[in-house]
Amino acid sequence: MAERYLNFVFRYPKSILVLLFLITGYFLMALGNLSEDNNPYFLPESHPARHAIYEIREDFTGTYDSVLVVLYNPDTIFNQTSLNAIFELTKQSRVMTFVDDTDKQRLLVLRDRYADQPQFVQAIDQILDDGLTQSDGYLARDLYEQSAEWGIRDEDRRYISVFAERVEPVREMAGLAATENVFIDDDGTIIARKTINNYDQNPEVIKGAVLDNELMEKGTVDPSGHVAMITVELSLHSDDAYGQVRAYEKFKQMVADYRANHPEFKDEVYVGGVPVFFAAQKQVIDHDFGTLLPLVLLLIAVILAVFFRSVLGVVLPLLNVVMCTIWTLGMMAIIQAPLDIITAVLPVFLITICSSDAIHMMAEYYHQKNIQKSRLPAVRKATLLMISPVVLTTVTTCFTFTLSTSTSIESLRNFGIFISFGMFVALIISLLLIPACLALFPGKSKGADEHTEVQESEERAVARKYLISRILIAALQPVIHHRGIFTGIFVVLLGGVSFLATQVKIDDMGSGYFAKDSVFRVADTFINNHIAGTSPGWVQVDSGSANGALSLKMLRFVDQLETFIHQQEHATYSYSAARYVRRINYTLNDFDPSYNRLPEDVERFVEIDPDTGEQYDVEISGRDIVRQSILMYENSGGTDTTNVYNEDFSKTVLLYTLGTTVASDYQVFLGQLRPWLAENTPPGYQVKLAGSPVIWTAVLDALVMSQTQSAVIALFIVLAVMSLWMRSLKLGIAGTLPLVTTVMCYFSLMTLLDIELNIGTAIISFLVLGIVDYSVHYILRIQLELKQGVTIDDALLNAVSVSGRAIIANVLVFSIGFVALLFSQYKPLVDLGTLVGLSLLISGIMTLFVVTLFAPWFFSGMQREKTDKQEALPVTD
Repeated sequence: MAERYLNFVFRYPKSILVLLFLITGYFLMALGNLSEDNNPYFLPESHPARHAIYEIREDFTGTYDSVLVVLYNPDTIFNQTSLNAIFELTKQSRVMTFVDDTDKQRLLVLRDRYADQPQFVQAIDQILDDGLTQSDGYLARDLYEQSAEWGIRDEDRRYISVFAERVEPVREMAGLAATENVFIDDDGTIIARKTINNYDQNPEVIKGAVLDNELMEKGTVDPSGHVAMITVELSLHSDDAYGQVRAYEKFKQMVADYRANHPEFKDEVYVGGVPVFFAAQKQVIDHDFGTLLPLVLLLIAVILAVFFRSVLGVVLPLLNVVMCTIWTLGMMAIIQAPLDIITAVLPVFLITICSSDAIHMMAEYYHQKNIQKSRLPAVRKATLLMISPVVLTTVTTCFTFTLSTSTSIESLRNFGIFISFGMFVALIISLLLIPACLALFPGKSKGADEHTEVQESEERAVARKYLISRILIAALQPVIHHRGIFTGIFVVLLGGVSFLATQVKIDDMGSGYFAKDSVFRVADTFINNHIAGTSPGWVQVDSGSANGALSLKMLRFVDQLETFIHQQEHATYSYSAARYVRRINYTLNDFDPSYNRLPEDVERFVEIDPDTGEQYDVEISGRDIVRQSILMYENSGGTDTTNVYNEDFSKTVLLYTLGTTVASDYQVFLGQLRPWLAENTPPGYQVKLAGSPVIWTAVLDALVMSQTQSAVIALFIVLAVMSLWMRSLKLGIAGTLPLVTTVMCYFSLMTLLDIELNIGTAIISFLVLGIVDYSVHYILRIQLELKQGVTIDDALLNAVSVSGRAIIANVLVFSIGFVALLFSQYKPLVDLGTLVGLSLLISGIMTLFVVTLFAPWFFSGMQREKTDKQEALPVTD
């Protein structure tokens, strides 16, 4: 079989190369359709932790992710310049759109694509008429709904939905010039209006209306009066990476333009919030990969040049990984699998990891060429020797990556699937590209079919001339001669790293991963420290009956819940129906402090008869006071009650914010909230939690489960595949044990370096578990040596002198190739570079050390078999 494959390659090298480049060209053209999914939550929309907020949005306003524009004045925010800025920036934010000419061109393409659908064309023309404005949002949403009946492709309908949110993104606003405040006129009538509703308003009046007002404090202005916040809720899709980046840039530009037009405005302005986090994350990752990818290629090229000292030794492995990267990303585009925050690192992994097969084949080729003194026989023998190990390593790794990603985190599953695809095509490319290219190059040869016989002793002598081989032999000889001592050292080492591995933190630091001087991190820190935090959460309470949420029972429960939330460490702000009713009750009673509360079951008032002047007592049900308060508020023009009540008043929702973006803080908060709700929720009420804390806690829970499941599955796969392939359970253990040791070292390194196990570093544990390259090549070479009748110790030294060079080359490429990531401005990428480099270095060392240390047991069967055969031979003189 192998001979037929080689004859085919040698017979049609040009055709093979042309075919490879044609396929690469096809995938390269497909790259134009590669999409992005910037969803940083990693869980699918159908996951309960994410789906909860979509369900809440069906009943309540004020439930979308928000951009926060925060003004800081060291003297006081209550000055005319600052208040005018708040009013103007609020006005401009309200009419924002995030579309540009690329959206217009995309709509024109759609109109031409579906020219046979007159209703579709008419709708597009209507949207394009008079430019793209917020009013087109309704038209686009209507078009999206109708287009399901017109045979419009799913990806085109998806874009129409994205466009609708970009063109009309603003759902709700809050702030001094946006949030409705509660006032009372001279007749005692409730008035609901914006606190700042024009330019040049009296700062003292505004200050009096806001400070000590629980509807405003911490949400729109801080208690000290130095900070004010404009909240702009956007309905952009969470995976609309470009829309979020445009939004961030648009808000920054809005502030810059206002400064330019109003030089008297000196306040510091910070822009933050969940959409800004999404955008800033994408910007820094895109920037880093745009600059670091070339550096990765350069580092690998330098390593290959130093190791092989040959143009082909550099060009062929690099060409192999570039082609496999193009094929992989092209396949993602073809099957419409988007690049997300995790799969965005695929190019770096593919370029680095997928060079393994090519490096082993080129190393074996140059080794054989030094022995055979002829090109084509060297190509033939090197390829025949490498087919089995490179196929085994690729099959094992692909199975591990694919099947071990048993997780609800879609990004990790996609990463496992596509890196497996990349490694598989890298195998195919290397088995065709390298021998075909070598066959085409001119050189001194005895013919493709001529085999040069070389003594095994000569081959070993040549191998041991290499410096790396001599170093490896010198390093492993003490292990061979003192196995007892080194076994003790290994046991102690494994015990120590296993303990450290159990101490690893599972967390995500959010904005803490950005550089300390990052504009986004500075803004996020300021907002979390001075006003309502950047991590919103919602608690929906369903009474189960119409008007049930207007009951005093419900309001008292919500009030207790709100009080409990504010007792938690990172809680900064909340917003509820209880606050509305309490504020209205306080206002209607002329701001008498004794009425700054929820109504009693029965309120007693003293009334005066206008005719007789006599006093008499009046009793009013507290429930009626609540109903009347809400009714008066709505009749006075107030609309913000939709933030806390649904249409039939059966449900209410409480908004809270946390001044942290650390996932473990979310866990602690929910670890207190959930038991409190379980104990205090009245019978018949149903509670639903949603928001950033809920989502990130679910992500960490899924991460822990996936790590445990995937580790077990991966190790089982490696053990099973290697045992079956090599027909020996012991050799399967020989290939698996170094991986177990490496994984323990990997997690212990995280503990020592204070690096969290998060969605990014989880990739590396999958990688470490799947890379069996070192073990396979070393074990198979030892088997080959043992077949020559040498002792186990000689077989080890001979094997390491031949395969060790390629293993070290791979170790250097794997480790140093990721060094470029250390120059990133985004800490997860720095951690990625550090851990991948160290882990794969440790993996290579552990493979050589562990297999050498326990080789007498791993290969004992082969030794006995050889000994028995020798004893059975007749003795001759």
